[in-house]
Amino acid sequence: MEPAIKVEGVGKKYIIRHKNNMKYDNNLQHLAVLARQVMHPIKSSSKEDFWALRDVNFEVQPGESIGLIGKNGAGKSTMLKLISRITEPTTGRIEINGTVSSMLEVGTGFNKELTGRENVYLNGAILGMRRSEIDKKFDAIVDFSEIDQFIDTPVKRYSSGMFVRLAFAVASHLEPDIMVVDEVLAVGDSRFQKKCLEQMAHSAQTGRTVLYVSHNMATIRQLCSRTIFLEKGQVSFIGSVDEGIDHYLANGGENELVKDVSAHPEYSWCTNQARITKLEMLDTTDCVYAYDAPIRFRMTVTAHADIEKVTLRVDVNDRNHDYVGMSFSEPIGDLKKDCTYEIEFAMADHRLAPDTYVATLTLSTGNNFGTYSSVDMLSHILQFDVLGREINGLRETWMPGYGHVHIPPVEATSFKII
Repeated sequence: MEPAIKVEGVGKKYIIRHKNNMKYDNNLQHLAVLARQVMHPIKSSSKEDFWALRDVNFEVQPGESIGLIGKNGAGKSTMLKLISRITEPTTGRIEINGTVSSMLEVGTGFNKELTGRENVYLNGAILGMRRSEIDKKFDAIVDFSEIDQFIDTPVKRYSSGMFVRLAFAVASHLEPDIMVVDEVLAVGDSRFQKKCLEQMAHSAQTGRTVLYVSHNMATIRQLCSRTIFLEKGQVSFIGSVDEGIDHYLANGGENELVKDVSAHPEYSWCTNQARITKLEMLDTTDCVYAYDAPIRFRMTVTAHADIEKVTLRVDVNDRNHDYVGMSFSEPIGDLKKDCTYEIEFAMADHRLAPDTYVATLTLSTGNNFGTYSSVDMLSHILQFDVLGREINGLRETWMPGYGHVHIPPVEATSFKII
């Protein structure tokens, strides 16, 4: 049987051009320089080659559901654009056997001047369907999208959520051989996301090929039968879902004792009032903690404004990025503008089950009663492991689905005959 998708030696190169940052004393000087460049053009050296993908090889068999995973900037979305024929590879070749329906960005493949109804028929025609075939699917598409009231409205007036609803309904109901879906589903609400995932699972069960990009490991585990891990534009791992997720967490979340935040801009969201610049995991040599040991870390913070009543919030997710819980500190003090601070924190009685965890740190002001505001947030910045207890020389492990919080044994406070 021929593969649904065959990628051989694929590379994609982009040209990055750098702006001329020369400063001029006045507008007249700037105009004089521009005039000289027009009269005597010279080749600019302010550009460089950037390989988003390099020597990528893999095959996807008909009916497979593949999770394409990796850090931001790994080349996942570029790979999907090549498979969808939105752009062409610089090197190598891609062989597609079957029709492809893509959902890469909000509104991809839609003509914004046309109505929702007209775009349904346009997309069907692109997939090679006859009008009579689209007619049979039309009601199901509209019903799934839940935007029947606006189906005859030009899509340029749609919200991003409405775009996603209709685009996914079209992509999934017109029965392509191959569905290519980027993490655009994150735009929709949680109920609609669940509905889309169920539809994608149904598509896979009925023999269609699904190629899915997501940072949500829970949906990768739920939907996919195999994973491909991209790292810096190259295939780093191809294999089972469990191994792929472990590879993602080991190479994407990285257990690092000391993390220079400036080297990881993809994690950071900041208001510019203050900036966390460095994180250190304490009391460990490998980011592994005993089940009853406090999880301690130190952060370096530079304040760019005066901030009162600084607090820290720690959100914890498990290895599948399912949410586990939150820890919120009391106010620890005030930050003064242009000063740098070292602050140590500890999650002492965390009661986490044996597993791998990823933490998001939020520096904020106020308290945990809804009156705080975020100053700097580092999303999924720290990864650590919690070990089980040792019982008779054996290490305790927990089965998946047993929960993530350790509850101490129930103590009998009274035992008597009456």
